[in-house]
Amino acid sequence: MRINPEIWMPCLVAAICFSGLQPLWSQDRSLAAQLEQYDQKYGNDPRLVNGEKYYYPYRRSDGDPFLESSPRKTILHIGGNVFKDQAIRYDIYNQLLVLEYKDVYGATSSLVLPNSRLEAFSDDRRSFIKMKGPEGKEEFFQVVYEGPISCYYAWKKEYRLDATSGSGEYYFTEPVREAYLVRGHAFYSYGGNRSFSRVFDKENKKLIRHFMRQHHINVRTASGSQMESLMEYCNSITDEAQ
Repeated sequence: MRINPEIWMPCLVAAICFSGLQPLWSQDRSLAAQLEQYDQKYGNDPRLVNGEKYYYPYRRSDGDPFLESSPRKTILHIGGNVFKDQAIRYDIYNQLLVLEYKDVYGATSSLVLPNSRLEAFSDDRRSFIKMKGPEGKEEFFQVVYEGPISCYYAWKKEYRLDATSGSGEYYFTEPVREAYLVRGHAFYSYGGNRSFSRVFDKENKKLIRHFMRQHHINVRTASGSQMESLMEYCNSITDEAQ
């Protein structure tokens, strides 16, 4: 007798992420294909029922909690293993990764990936790592530049009551980016060129502001390549680079 796939599918993801059964498959295969293979080998072992199916709780709200509404092909780093080409949506409101897949019956389903073993993920536009933020809580940060002085973005959304409609409905705001420089274990929030340069001492502040003017860099709107160039320069003139 087989149990409902809504029960055993979540457990299989958890088993893949937490167990030492990696030799059963290539890491280049999709998680969904591995789920099916794992089920065929282990069946409905009740010891595996420890995952979590994703149920979308915001159907009556405007907007959604995701950084991008549609799934993106993503590379996952879980417990030292790499899984390529996964269909992932990043829930920035709840700090969750949601895997979308076809189960063995061909139905589309979603699972919350276990946060405790997730280390990093990336798509063709952004890379994220999990680390402790300025408040000491683990969350995902977009990697802009890593070095003695690093730069990261944290993406946020708010879930608000629509006070204008009188209907008592809620909505999600658009994604907002919070930008940080990190030196050692200290986070420094910045919003523009002036607050960015304040992180540095008086002499380096002048040099950095001159560099930004010379290269027409506004950190509010700078491209990835502009930020990389700026961060490389900042690192080259500071004591951390010595």
